[in-house]
Amino acid sequence: MKFDKKLEFRRKAFHICLGILIILLAIFISQVKWILFYTLIAGMILSILSIFYKLPLINFLLEKFERPNYIRTFPGKGALFFIAGSLLVLKLFSKEIAIASIAILALTDPFFSLEKRAFKGIFKVKTLKSLLLGLIAGTIAASLFVSPFKAFAASLIATLVESFVILLGTDHVDDNIIVPLTAGTILYLIQL
Repeated sequence: MKFDKKLEFRRKAFHICLGILIILLAIFISQVKWILFYTLIAGMILSILSIFYKLPLINFLLEKFERPNYIRTFPGKGALFFIAGSLLVLKLFSKEIAIASIAILALTDPFFSLEKRAFKGIFKVKTLKSLLLGLIAGTIAASLFVSPFKAFAASLIATLVESFVILLGTDHVDDNIIVPLTAGTILYLIQL
């Protein structure tokens, strides 16, 4: 798989913007879960239709933000899993924990993936520098909603779990689900 630096930069910028949008919706709109639910349903329908038809605006967005292999097999995969992961934590945890978990998701992965990935077979190897950047970004973002200690613990465990999944070469479980659920679970357990 060829690494497209511009595409990956656009994807990471979108990742951050989507996270910030969902956080703002969660803070200011009480029915955010329904908004995300209906957005997820509409997104899945558009994803399926995009496999068979070139929908004008959707196709343009996919060409700008989606990896080529997913355009043919699962258009919008990252955004759909991001919304699904956000919806899950908003349903499972308190608002404070959910928003902190979404903040970790929004900023950990873009910084975690900042440097070019080296591909060795199915294993994606990320550098220690990238891992630390992701950890710091996630901690700072989550610290806006929970204590710095809780933010650090949740970011650290979520980053380690994501790294473990990457080392196993498992692409079946998306990090946009794993990271917020792991972060939310850690934040929930710390408060007990």
